[in-house]
Amino acid sequence: MPRPWTLASAVLLLGASLISMTGVHAQDFPDTINLDDSFEAVFDDPLDDPSDAPFTDPFAAAFDDKNLFDNAGSSAPSHFRFRLSHQLSGHLNRHSTPTPLGTREQRTRGIENQRLGMNIRYQNPFASGWLLQGSAQIRAWLPGDYEYNNPERDDAEWRINELYVQRSGARDSFSFGRQTIVWGETLGNSVLDVINTTEYRDLSIIDIEDARLNQWLLVWDRFGDNGNWSSFINLYPEFDPTPITGSPLFPRAPSVGGQTLRLGYHHRESSLFEVGTRWNRSFSGSDVAVMAARLYENPLRYTLALPDPTLPALAFAAQSTINDYTLLGLSANRAMGRLLLTLDVAFSQGVLIDSVNNLELPGGGSIPAPAFERRNRLGVSAGLEYGISPTQQISVSASAQQDRGLDQDARGNFLLRYSNNLRNDDLVLSATLQSQLDGEAVLMFLGADYRLNDDWEINGQLVLTRIGTQSPLYFLDEDVRAGVTVVWNF
Repeated sequence: MPRPWTLASAVLLLGASLISMTGVHAQDFPDTINLDDSFEAVFDDPLDDPSDAPFTDPFAAAFDDKNLFDNAGSSAPSHFRFRLSHQLSGHLNRHSTPTPLGTREQRTRGIENQRLGMNIRYQNPFASGWLLQGSAQIRAWLPGDYEYNNPERDDAEWRINELYVQRSGARDSFSFGRQTIVWGETLGNSVLDVINTTEYRDLSIIDIEDARLNQWLLVWDRFGDNGNWSSFINLYPEFDPTPITGSPLFPRAPSVGGQTLRLGYHHRESSLFEVGTRWNRSFSGSDVAVMAARLYENPLRYTLALPDPTLPALAFAAQSTINDYTLLGLSANRAMGRLLLTLDVAFSQGVLIDSVNNLELPGGGSIPAPAFERRNRLGVSAGLEYGISPTQQISVSASAQQDRGLDQDARGNFLLRYSNNLRNDDLVLSATLQSQLDGEAVLMFLGADYRLNDDWEINGQLVLTRIGTQSPLYFLDEDVRAGVTVVWNF
């Protein structure tokens, strides 16, 4: 069984990957992807002005939180938009998967997701220069869904995702409430987008509300002739929630010495806050930005602990550790006709990396236990987006990160995307190939999005995975998953 601190963070691997493949968006174009060994989730904002983008994600209209209900019928209330969906997906092939121990595990086929969803969005420019915006979601789990009849959860949930008020003037804009910050230029593969937390649940197509978690932010933007400033204060930083036991990405809880470990949030002992600022300058055909922030690492790290020395030696607990660090960044893009080149550079000072210490046991003796060291990390991501024709787009990107002072190879990801809009954009076909640079994890996504009319649409997906035995997600090797989502806008 993979180590608990590794498996918990590895869940971010496929969750982030699949969200990026399907074009999950918030505000402008936030995608998410990272397949490196640390499995940290990142987001990107490919262009300050999406209308200039030569690459348009085929699922932007379906999952963009900003434009989530633009196709809704005119019968909807003036400030409200609604989106009702039914999703059905599952694992198709029965096969066996090799384990790191040299044995094989049997993989069965069956339904994994069957759920109803309602997305609600409210937008009201209630006065000159003022805007009130909010969004919420309701989910109900149906028979066959891994969430259905979960003894630790209800068969339905609701959550307010976005709720903020904004005041805009001639040169300044202020907003306060639950919202999203997006940094980075490289589409789907930026090393800079590490501000908002994320939640990954399964191997299905999910809306942005299921993945990106808005936080309580105070944001100030100043627009000038020579450059734009954007600064934020995160008044209550949160962390990536732990995955749900029994889900495809987390089929069973980790254990040590036969003892099941439960991974949970860090209990705060003091108030926390994050702060950051970004300066952007636009030139003819290009943009350049520099940024700096003081942040907390979103994925919690876990160490083993003996909660009570009087308990048996194998009564372990997983103890979470939070870590603050400094981020310095640079981003740039260059448009040349149908071609857009992007570059992101991130220097992270004081991030945690895995190490191993000995845990002393009651009565003597010790066992190897996870521990962490603080290191500096340099990350680079670069990509290109090319409009083959008015209906066909392709993008290629790669990212790499290296921890300073360690004798190890850089780790990173490769991403290739292609989309084709047919039948006056009513039918969109797409394909995505994503891989770690070392080839340890590879995913292929094939999708079709068909719009029946202004109110109805249907999405189909096929996901194939190949995972090496050295990955903590080895049990997903050679899996084939298919899904369909029916959506009604009103």
